[in-house]
Amino acid sequence: MAAALLALVAATLVPVGLHMASAYDNGVAACGAHTAASGAGCGSIVGDFLHRFEHAGPIVPWLNFLPGLFGVLFAAPLVLDLEHGTFRLAWTQSVTRRRWLTIKLLAIFGSGMVATLALTMLMTWWRGPLDHLQGRMEPNVFDFEGIVPYAYTVFALSLVIALGVFTRRMIVSLAGGLLAFFTLRISIQTFAREHFLQPVKVVWSPGTAGPANLDRSWNLLSGPSDAHGHPLPSPNQIVPGCITGPKDQIERCLRAHHVFNVAVYQPASRFWLFQGIEAGIFVGLGVVLLLASAWWLKHRLA
Repeated sequence: MAAALLALVAATLVPVGLHMASAYDNGVAACGAHTAASGAGCGSIVGDFLHRFEHAGPIVPWLNFLPGLFGVLFAAPLVLDLEHGTFRLAWTQSVTRRRWLTIKLLAIFGSGMVATLALTMLMTWWRGPLDHLQGRMEPNVFDFEGIVPYAYTVFALSLVIALGVFTRRMIVSLAGGLLAFFTLRISIQTFAREHFLQPVKVVWSPGTAGPANLDRSWNLLSGPSDAHGHPLPSPNQIVPGCITGPKDQIERCLRAHHVFNVAVYQPASRFWLFQGIEAGIFVGLGVVLLLASAWWLKHRLA
């Protein structure tokens, strides 16, 4: 079932990825090389490229289900063994509980890591051209590249196994594991990740250069502001009146109304640091759940 899920994802992404890579190599990449040589800009070409392939964006959030599903699929045989009580047969043979559990866990987590590797490699290849332009800090990219996908799978597997050990009920462990996994995943992504480190805040006046590499960063807030970076209470009353005429006239109008630009963001340079923090959270929780499960098997499950 895990292989079928991965095959379905590949069948969806590979044709789009091949088309996107060809368009990038024959247009955007050549434009970038020409820009470096001549100084000419190619913003419209990049914009057209992003607009052309933005239809693939809605596919990505649904793939957040896969690490949780891997946890369910690969842990289900062990939970079923516990529910039916067939583990007792193995324990009456020459196999110790420790060896029985070790072999089970190695098979479960090994399979989960192989499936996650396939998913991560596929997503990293597919996102390659977009990563060059937009970076990897946005949530829908961050969740599928680097080391966090493996941490998500470790946590999902550990959670389903722990619920199976404690309840010995297949439906409870699988449904409860999926629900708890997605609740924690979405909570950390939505509320906690942006606070791993203090975001960078930059204020600049119209007509001057903004922060470097902002397009590749995780943009938390941007728009017109006052000189202190506070969002304007009524930008719709000021900005529309200034955005007519030549560029230098627009800039003078905005400066006359004391309008500045503000950006609050997590820089692209923090990608691996944030990956390490989030992976540490999920792996740490997974280890705690596994230790609790091992203790319960040894001392409470007769």
